[in-house]
Amino acid sequence: SVNSIEAAVFYFCDRLTSITIPDSVTRIDDQAFSVCQELKRVFYKGTKKQWDEIELGVENDSLLYASLYYYSETEPALNAEGTAYDGNYWRYDADGKTPLIWKKEN
Repeated sequence: SVNSIEAAVFYFCDRLTSITIPDSVTRIDDQAFSVCQELKRVFYKGTKKQWDEIELGVENDSLLYASLYYYSETEPALNAEGTAYDGNYWRYDADGKTPLIWKKEN
């Protein structure tokens, strides 16, 4: 179980487009995701509350600018209008390995 993501571990990974972060992570060190311009999606295995409690080091802008999705094994709650999910959520595809974003079907 990973507790932290070390400093500069993904520094300048210009081909990194997405990453799955386990809910056991409590700290992301300085520059762990610095200069990762292609990082578009972060799949977090925990809740928003857990994510907000992670100690985040400086210069992780690529991580902050990416779309963040929280894990939900079951279908998430809808917004007040009933038109979309109340937040960004993901689950595993049938293969048990591939992240799949929950999307509201019309």
